[in-house]
Amino acid sequence: MPHPSTTTVRSRAVAPLGIGAFAIGTDLFVVAGVLPDLAADLGVTVGTAGLTVTVFALAYATGAPVLGALLAARPMRQVLIGSLVLFALCNVVSALAPGLAVLLGARVLAALTASAYVPAAGAAAVAAAPANRRGRALGVVLGGSAVAMVLGAPLGALAASLLSWRAAFGLVAVLAVGTVVGLLRSGVGSDAPARSTLAERLRPLRSPAVAGTLAVTFLAMTASNSVYTYLAVLVSGRVELYIAAFGLAGVVGTWWGATAVDRFGSRRVVTAMVLVLGTGLATLPHVAGAVALAAVAPWGVAAWGFVSAQQHRVTGMGPAPLLLALNSSAVHLGFATGALLGGLVVDAAGVGSLWLVPLVCCGAGLVLHGILGREARS
Repeated sequence: MPHPSTTTVRSRAVAPLGIGAFAIGTDLFVVAGVLPDLAADLGVTVGTAGLTVTVFALAYATGAPVLGALLAARPMRQVLIGSLVLFALCNVVSALAPGLAVLLGARVLAALTASAYVPAAGAAAVAAAPANRRGRALGVVLGGSAVAMVLGAPLGALAASLLSWRAAFGLVAVLAVGTVVGLLRSGVGSDAPARSTLAERLRPLRSPAVAGTLAVTFLAMTASNSVYTYLAVLVSGRVELYIAAFGLAGVVGTWWGATAVDRFGSRRVVTAMVLVLGTGLATLPHVAGAVALAAVAPWGVAAWGFVSAQQHRVTGMGPAPLLLALNSSAVHLGFATGALLGGLVVDAAGVGSLWLVPLVCCGAGLVLHGILGREARS
């Protein structure tokens, strides 16, 4: 049995892991607040600038399973520190990028390093905590991503409004360096890694039920991010207020979704959340001011309540760690596709037509979710 002081030290060592997740979450969510300035500075359209979100999310989604398999034999501590050092450097390059091509390349590399860090951070957190505190330790890492929506992204957007869009990426780099310092001072990540091949990680996709459920995740996240990415050109006023409201609602939705699943079941919660998501996102481009700010709350609750319910749903379909990783990849593929489709709509038809993407995606998601539900009952 470990000495109490040792347990306290190991528990505190998990904190830097959460800061790293906070930095990565900020890097993903902050772009929505700086997109117009970024586009103007680099001389491209807003839709084209949205590719910075697309390439990041796409690289993350594909990098997570591939790099997880390739780096499985490496010590977790080496993966954690090495990936964050590279992540910080990539954000420095993003902040100094002279043009869109360099920025897109830096975003791809930043996403790949992030996709190596986050799974390793979760595994290191669980390994660093005693058996009765592993859930809380994992919550520190997951909480870092959630707090990034509430605090990190608005802070980055505020820094951009006061200085330049480049300051937002500079802030992320500083957060990553701070995490590296914290990791170097702790012993977290010293445990032997669990190994698995890429084929083992992708094996659950052979199940039609799993593939269909992940497709619903993809469609809902495509709907949400097609609007979130272009929030700065959609709403009037200070965009950081909208981002903060979305983040706060997302934290509430994450908690509520997990609680509601226990009472109503994941199938019903997912249905309700997709309905609210589609309705809210289809309405948002047609309202303004306080009404628009108020509309962000149910959107945030529905989007992240949906993710929470889907996580619960996939864990009942096979090996939980593998399925949760695949669901995370589906989330980020949705982010990438949403940013791409939203950009095409904004450039071709104007921001007022953004409601089309979530309406189609949520409608398709509801149909597919209904089919999966009927097959499960038959």
